[in-house]
Amino acid sequence: MIKRSLLVFLLLLPVVAWASPAYDEPLSSAVMHLLQTASQRGLVLRSAPAYTAMQAIDARPAPGSPNVRYVGADFCPYCAALRWPLTIALMRFGSFQGLRAMLSSPGDVYPDTPTLTFAQAEFKSPYITFSPTEVRTREGLPLQPLIGRDREVFAHYDTTPYTSHVGGIPFLYIGGRWLLLGAPVNPALFAHLTWHKIAGKLANPKSALARAVLPQANLITAAICSVDGQRPSAVCQSTGVRRAANVLP
Repeated sequence: MIKRSLLVFLLLLPVVAWASPAYDEPLSSAVMHLLQTASQRGLVLRSAPAYTAMQAIDARPAPGSPNVRYVGADFCPYCAALRWPLTIALMRFGSFQGLRAMLSSPGDVYPDTPTLTFAQAEFKSPYITFSPTEVRTREGLPLQPLIGRDREVFAHYDTTPYTSHVGGIPFLYIGGRWLLLGAPVNPALFAHLTWHKIAGKLANPKSALARAVLPQANLITAAICSVDGQRPSAVCQSTGVRRAANVLP
């Protein structure tokens, strides 16, 4: 299992931006379009994920639409890696506003991993709710407090017996049934790429990056489908998602 970044090990070093556009700017319409393309093309994959770190849990979900809860931080390279397949999966259930380009910490492992951040994002869906919390900035400063039900769920499940890295991130909880702790893909896959190049590679199912990321996006999608009544059917009954569902524990 890929070891996760912990808040206590953050090194506060000067920020060095290397890619264009500069980090912490809105994702361009071109990047958003390519991610939407990747989201749709991933549905027709015939290959199942090679592995899964998803855990089955038996929680009592809150009333209303199934909830997807994410806890991460802008500095965290493993959060950076998770956000790509997570965003592609969520785009199949609704729409985003306010996604911004981000780089992980220059002082952590896998420095300056290009990613996006949910810190200012809004997600609308007729099927699910999405509750993201980015607890720290790229520099390790407090960003969004973890409160209410999100804090309760995080405290209950981000500990033993579910993980040996208590309080670690990234953390993904899906509808009281699934738990994903850590990154499902290696952050090194995104090194030294611009956001546009990443999105372009993800939109090409034959690329090495897409072959690593899209099956994991399908796995997250299959987990969401299992808690929202298999809606929308065009997504949940697609070849890629059905094959990913067979890998769920």
